[in-house]
Amino acid sequence: MTHPAEEPRSTYYQAFVRDGHKCVYCGKDILESFDSFSASHLDHLKPRKENGPCEDVWNRVTACGVCNNLKGSYDPVPGAMVTEDNFAEAVAAAREYIRQKRSGETATSYYRDYEYWLKESGRNAGQA
Repeated sequence: MTHPAEEPRSTYYQAFVRDGHKCVYCGKDILESFDSFSASHLDHLKPRKENGPCEDVWNRVTACGVCNNLKGSYDPVPGAMVTEDNFAEAVAAAREYIRQKRSGETATSYYRDYEYWLKESGRNAGQA
């Protein structure tokens, strides 16, 4: 029987360690709380619907729930697979896509609804 320390680590483990326990898109510390950890995802950088592999560590990244939801099925490397060579470029493209949705630069129903509810409640962004 193989000693547990000698067994190959899971894709999840490898990605989580490589990503420094943070969302690769926004930098949120996934270990800051149990809730953050519980809401985190092992995202497919290239979506499965675009034939992104599930067990290739270069196609899997640590993501917070918000970023994973905003990214959706966006493919940062159309016509190609994510590899060690283009990994940083693929993450940067997805990060920019998410940033534009998060900031409202790209119209989304989430952002529209967020602004509506802020106005409806008489609150400002960031106000508790």
